[in-house]
Amino acid sequence: MKLQFIYSPIYDNLLTDMSRKEFSTEQMKEMEFYKEELEATWKRKEKKIINVIEKTAKLKFKGNKTCFLVNNMKYKAISNPLTLKKEPHLERAKTIIIHELVHILLEDNKEKIKQLIEKIYPEESMEFKIHIPVLLITRKVVETIFGKELYEEIIKDEMKRDVLNSAWPEVNSIYDRFKKDIIKFLKNEKLS
Repeated sequence: MKLQFIYSPIYDNLLTDMSRKEFSTEQMKEMEFYKEELEATWKRKEKKIINVIEKTAKLKFKGNKTCFLVNNMKYKAISNPLTLKKEPHLERAKTIIIHELVHILLEDNKEKIKQLIEKIYPEESMEFKIHIPVLLITRKVVETIFGKELYEEIIKDEMKRDVLNSAWPEVNSIYDRFKKDIIKFLKNEKLS
């Protein structure tokens, strides 16, 4: 699987307007430069990142993916369509992309895990349920590639977000039991 980065001025303009901000030609130039910069740093580790994600989850991506880059939107990123809001710290940008790619990987393989996810925490929201496997895999991948220190920074940032601040404590409580193969883990572990 390869990731293609695209800067779409019309998409950026739309999301900038929705953010109640002004779109400018300067923003377009800035984003074109950002695209080149992020693409270069991503490509250096892309193969390793994708391999570690697939190996950790024991799942495969279906085809290549496209990541749209924008300057303004409400969220840091969304997985469908894969869109990343400009993140000035490129290492952090890569970890955000990893998180969204794990969402996509689970969606690519939803027939294998949908029922498992729905059974695990019957009283929790679907967002919470989905984020348990996403965060388990994301943490393992980030620690493997970037180390524990970057993971600690991510936790500080993500504990400020509604869904993630409730999912991370649960993920951290079961993390040591997760080695790889998310489906096997979800089938065999008593998580709640």
